[in-house]
Amino acid sequence: MSKIKLGFTVIFTLILLSMFAAFASAEETPFVPTPSNPAPGINVGTIDNNGNEAVHRTHGNFQNNTNSCGNCHSTHNGDSATLLKFEETESDLCLTCHDGTLGFYNVEKASGAGVFNSTHDSASMHDVGTVEIAAAPGALNPTEEELQCSSCHNPHGSVNDRLLKTTVNGKTYSTKAIDLELIEDPAYAEFNASTGPTGLKIYQSKGPVFVNQDLPDVPQRVYSNFCSTCHEDYLKSSGSQRVDGHYSHTTNSYKSGRNCASCHYAHGTDITLLKDTAGKTVADYVKSGWTKEKAEEYMKDVSAGGSAIKKYTNMAVCWACHQSTHKLDTPPVVGGNYSGKPSR
Repeated sequence: MSKIKLGFTVIFTLILLSMFAAFASAEETPFVPTPSNPAPGINVGTIDNNGNEAVHRTHGNFQNNTNSCGNCHSTHNGDSATLLKFEETESDLCLTCHDGTLGFYNVEKASGAGVFNSTHDSASMHDVGTVEIAAAPGALNPTEEELQCSSCHNPHGSVNDRLLKTTVNGKTYSTKAIDLELIEDPAYAEFNASTGPTGLKIYQSKGPVFVNQDLPDVPQRVYSNFCSTCHEDYLKSSGSQRVDGHYSHTTNSYKSGRNCASCHYAHGTDITLLKDTAGKTVADYVKSGWTKEKAEEYMKDVSAGGSAIKKYTNMAVCWACHQSTHKLDTPPVVGGNYSGKPSR
């Protein structure tokens, strides 16, 4: 009898172990979005409003059969007045999808907007959820409002592909959308093809478009006006004195070839994104034969104020454009010259 009991015990133990192994395996497998299940537990049909096979939109421009609301809201058990599901901060809620678990638009991965990543050298970023908007350099607005993802983005959609708002920090900076250079993400070619002509497309952003042949000055000013809703005193032309008596590099002039995004990332930067004046990254130098340690030591930003979400390391951010006309040891950045004006 004891042998029979022992046999049942062994079998039961093996069943439990196999269940735990299955659960562990499931946890290790990353979630892969599909047209019928674009987010964990959010299952929808694959027929759009026109009867075509497509996928619903998570943010804005919802299909008539949408189930997207359930990604963020709980109708009867919301943990806030807006019925949002509970997360410690707003950015935590956004990161339940945008940390890569939903497969695309991962803000912890390098993109045209930079990266939210504090695990590497020279990392700096817009610290959503931890600082007040009034703490922004050049801020004149005494607001105590906290910087959040929704300070710049509208979670329900906007006229901009990256959901950028046209009213930020209480100021309507433009009636035009910030023009971004977008291409379909080749990593999601199969997904993009499956959604049909009216469905969701996964794009890569190369950042803002700097030159619009029809309205050459508009993209520069729109982007700078966007940033200046918080960094108000930094929206200056060359030679103009700020409120605090200091002077700033021009940020709003096409003729000088500059806006804020020419030098800075919107989200943040780290050692993997920083470039030197030749436009090369750590990865480029490792590929050329350097060790990773040597490349990172070379690229490390040692400025007293930190990397300040710059695209270029140290003051190479200046040298990338303000290069003299004599022969250089490193090739100039395409489009840069001494005056700082982009070539056409």
